[in-house]
Amino acid sequence: MHYVYIIVENGEAYTEAFEMYDQAVQAVKIKNKEILDWMEEECKKEELPSPYIDIDVVESSSGTTLLYIEKGINIYIHKLPVITTS
Repeated sequence: MHYVYIIVENGEAYTEAFEMYDQAVQAVKIKNKEILDWMEEECKKEELPSPYIDIDVVESSSGTTLLYIEKGINIYIHKLPVITTS
């Protein structure tokens, strides 16, 4: 079976689907680059763990993986089967 990954951020789906989980994670990083860069700098100043620790997570076996950036940014990556007709 073939699968695609879709991203839903705060209730809105991204306009692309991805063939691999890693591609979907990269798309989240690109879309949220500005805030992640800012958070990375703040974490370095405070000697806290990188914000990427909650982005670079292993894909959930349930088919839905939560990525956390900060309060108010809820990102889910859903693994969905592609249904084909013969």
